[in-house]
Amino acid sequence: MEKLKGKALFLLKNNINKGYSKNLNREYFYISPDKIHFHQWFWDSCFHTIVTSKLEPELAKKEFETLLSVQKEDGFLPHIIFWKLRFKDHLKRWWLEEVNRKETIFFSAEIQPPVIGISLLEIYKNTKDISFVKRNIEKVEKYYSYLRDKRDPDKDALVSIITPMESGMDLSPQYDVVFGNYIHNPIITRKKIKELLKNYKKWNWDLEKIFKISLFDVEDVSFNTIYCLGLFALCELYSLFNKSKEKELKEWSSLVKKSIIEKFWDKKEKLYFSLFHKEGKEFPMKVKTISSLFPLTLPIPKNHINHLIQHLKSEKEFWSKYPIPSVARDEPSFGPLTDTRFLWRGTTWINTNWFIIKGLQKHGYKKLSLEISKKTIELIKKFDFCEFYDPLDGHPGKAMKNFSWSTLVIELLN
Repeated sequence: MEKLKGKALFLLKNNINKGYSKNLNREYFYISPDKIHFHQWFWDSCFHTIVTSKLEPELAKKEFETLLSVQKEDGFLPHIIFWKLRFKDHLKRWWLEEVNRKETIFFSAEIQPPVIGISLLEIYKNTKDISFVKRNIEKVEKYYSYLRDKRDPDKDALVSIITPMESGMDLSPQYDVVFGNYIHNPIITRKKIKELLKNYKKWNWDLEKIFKISLFDVEDVSFNTIYCLGLFALCELYSLFNKSKEKELKEWSSLVKKSIIEKFWDKKEKLYFSLFHKEGKEFPMKVKTISSLFPLTLPIPKNHINHLIQHLKSEKEFWSKYPIPSVARDEPSFGPLTDTRFLWRGTTWINTNWFIIKGLQKHGYKKLSLEISKKTIELIKKFDFCEFYDPLDGHPGKAMKNFSWSTLVIELLN
């Protein structure tokens, strides 16, 4: 097991980017997802800090504060930060679709799942550095306040995302439904996303207008579960030195958890489904994806847990040779499309496995969590640290190799 930890640290160090950014006039230090994805991605960085906080904490602290260094006054933190634009970035200008040129071209106008609160708690658990927590916790809380104040147009305590990329699961087939793509052709959804970005660019990413027109207003199960977990983490950290803040965060997180249970739970399917908004109404996105299982990480009703476990263990749905597929196997949209770049159409991912395993451990499903952990570790041993894997035979196909967040597997080692 120490050998695997050594390989993980070697990979993470090999993917380090650091220096001085002329774009943003400051020093930077971060670990890129891989050599192709050169820039700093938000939730990738959050996962990296979770791992490095165990292996080499100073790396975690540097990356964490680099991520926070571009925070806007309203608390916003971007999906991607372009610390350095390379020659190839000027040849392939994909990134210009996702920035608000009116403000800056050096980071995207989108967000990603708010793992950052969890990351701060993990850094503290592994370092006991309370001064680091105190130096950064208000900035982290400010980001969660941005989500509450700017991304909850219907004021139901749930955060809305405005593009599929904000979920971190870009082409998940649940988003096909929002675009009217009921045949689940990923080419159609990709085309619709490009049209969406063109409109946002035309509107200068004006959130008020975006929510009013509502081309893509989704309350996503996994995003909001991670949001709730982040608030739990802040609550735990504030309990160390600020009781009034602890109380405030406890009330806030309770509201979010209550809404997740009440609004996402489908009584007929016995599963959680995301919602999309159209013309003032809410509609469930009834595609069984990994997102549907995410509330297993929360203190939800026991009968909900029992039903989610049944779905997870069903060979027709989420149980495969290498679980957990990102789409249930009995869904028409299940690919898994491992040999394409149509992502999240059924492939198995280390980061989502990490969340579900942690949830199973919390609820006392030790045997099941160990079984999934064992199969996840087997993937790494057979195919190394890849972006994703085929849930049926483990093969990574066209996944990126030497993928940094897959080092989360060291969290599963006994």
